[in-house]
Amino acid sequence: MTKGELFATYALPIIAAAVTALAGFLGAQLKSLYQKYVNDKTKESVVRTCVKAVEQLYHDLGGPEKLEKAKEGIEDMLNEKGIPISELEMNLLIEAVVSEFNYGFAKAGEVPKSDTPAVEEKTPQNDSITLYSEEEGASL
Repeated sequence: MTKGELFATYALPIIAAAVTALAGFLGAQLKSLYQKYVNDKTKESVVRTCVKAVEQLYHDLGGPEKLEKAKEGIEDMLNEKGIPISELEMNLLIEAVVSEFNYGFAKAGEVPKSDTPAVEEKTPQNDSITLYSEEEGASL
C-alpha cells in the first residue's frame, strides 16, 4: 500500500469520526448553555409575576405570609414547566424583585414600609446623632 492509500483507508475515517464526535460534544454543550439561560430567564419571570400577584391579591397580609404565598406560586409554576429551583435561589430572586419594587417606589416619591427600626449612632466627627433606617437612609 502506498501512503495515499493508507491515508485514505485509515486516517480519513478516523478524522471524520473525531470531527463528528467534536461536533456532537459542542452541540450538547451549546444546548446545555442555552437551556440554562432560558431556565434562568424563566425563573426570573415567574418570580416577578408571582411577587406582583401576591402584592396585588394579598396586600392585607403581613410580610411572612406574603413570602409563603409567593413561594407556593413560584414552586407550582416552575414545577409545571419542569424547571428545578433551590430554596436559596428562590429566596434570592424574591429579595431582588422586592428590592427593585421598593427602589421604584422610592424613586416615585413613595416610601415603602419597613420593619427595620431606625438606629441611633454617634458619629466621631461631630458627636451628633445620626439616624439610619431602610426607609429614609441616613439623616442628621
